Amino acid sequence: MEPTKYERYTATVSFTKSNRRIKVRKHHPDLQLYGLGRSAAIFKINNENKIIKVFHPTFEHAAEQEKQNYEKLQGNHYYPVVYESGSNYLVMEYIEGKTFFECLATGIPLKPHYMKEVDQGLQTAKEAGLNPSDIHLHNLIVNKDGEVRIIDVARFSQSKVCTQWDDLKRGYMRLYCRPFFPKKVPKWIMYTTAKLYRLYHKWG
Repeated sequence: MEPTKYERYTATVSFTKSNRRIKVRKHHPDLQLYGLGRSAAIFKINNENKIIKVFHPTFEHAAEQEKQNYEKLQGNHYYPVVYESGSNYLVMEYIEGKTFFECLATGIPLKPHYMKEVDQGLQTAKEAGLNPSDIHLHNLIVNKDGEVRIIDVARFSQSKVCTQWDDLKRGYMRLYCRPFFPKKVPKWIMYTTAKLYRLYHKWG
């Protein structure tokens, strides 16, 4: 069978890995590197309202898991549409907006109804038979219409209980909502807090 355009794009992506961090070595000129995570790279496709998520070879199992999870969420407006998938990639709707992390870093207020929208989105995932996990500031997006979208659902099928979103909400209510708390937070503080949080839950 003739490979699709997105398969050809994916075939051009190569990675390097050092100290358990992946980096993109090269990719097709029609792809713009948009984000880089622990297991995959996200590219914006030129002249298309789509992104392609390409998984590092050691994380290809996560591509299949995320595909299955998104299939359970198709038609749910809180989550992106998936247009195509393969053994190591997903082609998805591009959501124009800012992540909660970017909002905090630039001083854009995180409104109380955003928290309610995340709750509603996670509840719909539970009703679809998933277990929302690993909810953090980088996978919650406020789109250009001021609506919340949730991305990166690979870990929504794990069985263990994850309290990360509840902990984020608690911090939002106890700290962020107070008048004295700055609405613009330096990135290094957020990265340090996230690292300490992971260490606490790993060793605590």
